[in-house]
Amino acid sequence: ANGGGTVSAYTITAGSGVLTPVAGSPFAAGTTPSAVTVSPNGQFLYVANGGGTVSAYTITAGSGVLTPVAGSPFAAGTTPSAVTVSPNGQYLYVANGGGTVSAYTITAGSGVLTPVAGSPFIAGVNPAGLTIEPNGKFLYVANGAGNVSAYAIADGTGALTPLNGPLGNPFPAGTTPSGIATPGRP
Repeated sequence: ANGGGTVSAYTITAGSGVLTPVAGSPFAAGTTPSAVTVSPNGQFLYVANGGGTVSAYTITAGSGVLTPVAGSPFAAGTTPSAVTVSPNGQYLYVANGGGTVSAYTITAGSGVLTPVAGSPFIAGVNPAGLTIEPNGKFLYVANGAGNVSAYAIADGTGALTPLNGPLGNPFPAGTTPSGIATPGRP
């Protein structure tokens, strides 16, 4: 993701790791793109744009060329800063600087995004990173206010329900967290 409103794409040379620009790269994205993620099946790329949208692309197998998905870019919350796809490839989540998480279903085959009922969901102050644990049941959001919001992901809908624990929710974290990961997930 390039701050100038584009996304650069590369092929990786097997064995050496050398990067070669994909034909047509960089590709147009929304205003100030800040984060990217690829669907687990490798078919789609999603970009969180600081201007309040998510750009969606089909990745052409063999060449890596990016083609915008119909309807892209899709509306998100204020200043999206992070994006992730569920391990099953059915849902996309975006951390919005305005203290929310936008949730979408991903249409199989096309990559089109449809907002999940109830989205956006309330998060902490200045969400900056998010991750889903490997079995796809829980989403965690690092909030810049020094805590982590935790949610259960509803089977079949992708809706988020806040978790409750002995420390409350959001859970305390260090000073100004900006990223979060779980084992087996970036």
